[in-house]
Amino acid sequence: MTVLQERSTVAARPWLRLPRATLLTATAVGCVVLFALAGLLAPIVATHDPFAVSPDILQSPSAAHLLGTDELGKDIFSQLVHGARVSLTIGLAAGLGSLLIGLVVGGIAGYAGGTVDSVLMRVAEVFQILPAMIVALVIVAVIGRGTGLTAVAVIVALWPQAARIVRGQYLQLRGAEFVDAARLARTPAWRVISVEIFPVAFPPAGVQAALDVGRGMLLESSLSFLGLGDPNSASWGAVLRRAQPYLGEAWWFSIPAGLCVVLMVLSFNIIGDAFSSSGTAGRRSL
Repeated sequence: MTVLQERSTVAARPWLRLPRATLLTATAVGCVVLFALAGLLAPIVATHDPFAVSPDILQSPSAAHLLGTDELGKDIFSQLVHGARVSLTIGLAAGLGSLLIGLVVGGIAGYAGGTVDSVLMRVAEVFQILPAMIVALVIVAVIGRGTGLTAVAVIVALWPQAARIVRGQYLQLRGAEFVDAARLARTPAWRVISVEIFPVAFPPAGVQAALDVGRGMLLESSLSFLGLGDPNSASWGAVLRRAQPYLGEAWWFSIPAGLCVVLMVLSFNIIGDAFSSSGTAGRRSL
């Protein structure tokens, strides 16, 4: 096999392995699409202003309030629809942000090796020693609350895993023939990292990014549940926090919000696992 053939074969493997269209995967994708549309069209889909207070306190589901009202008379369905926008925004920001940081840090560490690799991985380990929730809590306490600030906190808490995955790919491939050929041709290091190895290292990191979207949404909901989310935005975690005192008398207050969190996190985990399993099957077949 020639160097060019090796490079094209290795680079093509991850991209050509798409997840099988199982019922579970299709359901997860459909769930994500449904919530994404609800979030994008929140001003149209929502039947009420999510922050509008009314005298209809703790009303059960009805034609006027599809999922009932909370302790202040605010429409729960409208809060959940607007909350989908916040959760998806922070989740997608977490996935993309951790992916970008992971690609840069992991790529440099894996390709350079030596002292550079040791320093960057020790920094990543510092963040991994503590649970992601603790890291996010500390960062929010330092930089403040807000949708953008919460996204930053979640990204900082989640990036190390993607960096370690990318580093492993670069360590594995930096001795490949097509990489050696690029070095002999005096190709700049930045081009070897970004053009030669990147197409192979990206798909595993992309799978981790899909999982990080779900983790980011869970972290955002947890922060809001603790009262550290954006006070000016609707959030599933905030609904769950306010529903605690009424668990026994108003099931419609907590169950829908809890289901939203579970369904979205589970859906992204299923999608990520589907891509991961496809890639593993592809490598075995080849």
